Amino acid sequence: MERLVDINLVAVSYKQDAYGQEIMDVETTRTLTATISSLNRAEWSAAAQAGLNPEGVAFLRDSDDYEDEQIIEVNGTRYIIYRTFMTADGGIELYYRKAVGEEI
Repeated sequence: MERLVDINLVAVSYKQDAYGQEIMDVETTRTLTATISSLNRAEWSAAAQAGLNPEGVAFLRDSDDYEDEQIIEVNGTRYIIYRTFMTADGGIELYYRKAVGEEI
């Protein structure tokens, strides 16, 4: 099932604290419209075998709209973008998964 929704793409930059550990510094969010769909069985199986927890795919009509953000927010829930795929028509597919622990 496909549906058209507004998504948030979130870019996070990090800095080192006094102990040399990376901590979140700045979070930048952009809102775009995307087509959201479920993963097919083969994609879900491949991601699950790799230890990921796949959730879905978002399609952007223009690949230039994607600026290497690490996080996607769909319907108020944040996910990790684990793979991208450029389509022949100039679009891009963003494959996302559930976060584990404190990833986000």
